[in-house]
Amino acid sequence: MESELAAADDDEEDEAQDGDAQKAGEEATDEAGSFDREQAMSQILAALATREGLRTTNLALQHKLAEMFRKRRAEDKSAEIDKSGTDQDQRYGNIMTNLQQLHDEFNSMEKWNMQQETDYKTRLHDKREDLRKKSEEFRRYKRQTALTAENSRTGKPIPTKLVEQMEQLELKKEQDVAAVRLENIKLRNKLKRHEQTLRQKEELAEGLHLIDFEQLKIENQTYNEKIEERNEELMKLRKKITNVVQVLAHIKEKLQFVQQEHKALSSELSAVDAQVTVQRDSLPLAKQRRDTLRNRNVYIKEKNGLLGNDALLRDYELRVVRANLPFLHFLQCVFNQLYIVVPRIPSPSSDAS
Repeated sequence: MESELAAADDDEEDEAQDGDAQKAGEEATDEAGSFDREQAMSQILAALATREGLRTTNLALQHKLAEMFRKRRAEDKSAEIDKSGTDQDQRYGNIMTNLQQLHDEFNSMEKWNMQQETDYKTRLHDKREDLRKKSEEFRRYKRQTALTAENSRTGKPIPTKLVEQMEQLELKKEQDVAAVRLENIKLRNKLKRHEQTLRQKEELAEGLHLIDFEQLKIENQTYNEKIEERNEELMKLRKKITNVVQVLAHIKEKLQFVQQEHKALSSELSAVDAQVTVQRDSLPLAKQRRDTLRNRNVYIKEKNGLLGNDALLRDYELRVVRANLPFLHFLQCVFNQLYIVVPRIPSPSSDAS
């Protein structure tokens, strides 16, 4: 744990130093001219290379310490359980002394690195000031030379605006070159860092292959379990999808049937609406005709008297029958007497015989 914390602190310090070196390089490249910048860049690169070497040494020591602790833990696990307390105290004391030595080495290396960093910063500051002064002198010299120069064709001096434009263009080009150089330095440092990391991995790969293999086996097992869980979830989702597809197909069929039924009902409704409109149009005429017939019927009833009134006609018929009943009785008697008298009268044919 202490070695890991030390490694984390070293990484943070290296990143901070990286950032300081990059900022210093950016400031130096922004202010430097094209003639003394290469020397400053070479010094910065040398400082960065030294720092990278120290950092790789620190990382190698930390890896060795971690490997030693790992081996000792394995030895402690494989050793007998009934070891005496004095042996354990002695082992713990040896480990703590080794750890203290490593901490002392780390602190001494850190102090040396800090001292080197301050020295390089002071040298960089001095170089920067010298570079700024020389660059300013060179710019003034170029400006004076450009202002005193004359055009070879016209013989007139060069305008001040043109000189300022050329100076701005030159400053922009210098900034672009500085940015490209700084990017090149970053990429070279990154390349060196990766190369050193690869070398360290190759050196430490022999002792870490077994641990990496076991760790990869555990990770592979966990991934296989996760894959099985995902496969089960996929099967459930596929079943759900099939059910949903069947339901959707049924709903589509039902929708098509309902749409067809809706079309048929819509056509029937349109036909009924057309008939309703026709009947509605003919309704006023029918009402007018009904009113006319009703009025005429009333007029005919008033004019015809008893026609059309069955009750009154029946009553009238009964009254007439009752009034003519004696006369009818009398006629019946007369017919009966005649029926009796007529057979007694001889016929002409009988008289002739």
